[in-house]
Amino acid sequence: MGLTCSLHRASEAEIKRLLAEPDAIAGFLYPEDGSLQVRKVWPRGVLGWLLRLTPITIEEVVPDSNGGAAIHPPDPDRSIDIDRGWHGLHFLFTGTADEGDEPACYFVRGGQDLDDEGHARALRPDQVRRFAVYLDTLTPAELARRYDPARMTELDIYPGVIWTRPSAPDESPLAWLTGCYAEVQQFVKKVAASGEGLIINIS
Repeated sequence: MGLTCSLHRASEAEIKRLLAEPDAIAGFLYPEDGSLQVRKVWPRGVLGWLLRLTPITIEEVVPDSNGGAAIHPPDPDRSIDIDRGWHGLHFLFTGTADEGDEPACYFVRGGQDLDDEGHARALRPDQVRRFAVYLDTLTPAELARRYDPARMTELDIYPGVIWTRPSAPDESPLAWLTGCYAEVQQFVKKVAASGEGLIINIS
């Protein structure tokens, strides 16, 4: 499956909660991407009391009204998934593999980490507005000018093997990245207009 990227809108209150409670990030993200909804459970009695003294957590799938697993379909107004296009977009935005200035670098750096691994990061509303303004300065023609398959292969831009692979123009990696850019640009503009923040998750 590889490393995929999803973007989720989040209110300032939700971001503050996720920063204060890192364990809540999974519960925040899962319902948005169509996964099973989970909740923490604590055994009763002495075992439950002892578990609260450790970093161990136990989760269970939240059942629906019929007793089955409750599956929440993704809401395109709340989140988008650009699959493996995040690193190629970062290169088109910054010309680098893992560097660049804000807000162009937001796919791989910037914002506040929500977990120890840095997979999920939060952008506050002011950062989302800056990101939206930056994305509006780009055009498909400008992205095409920046596209450099040889350099991207040299820098090992994920997913690596596709950049120099022969393909039809309408099925090329550039066409795919341009489509990803359009989706991101529209989504970030909507989130910025709402005054909300953004969670970028790569996992």
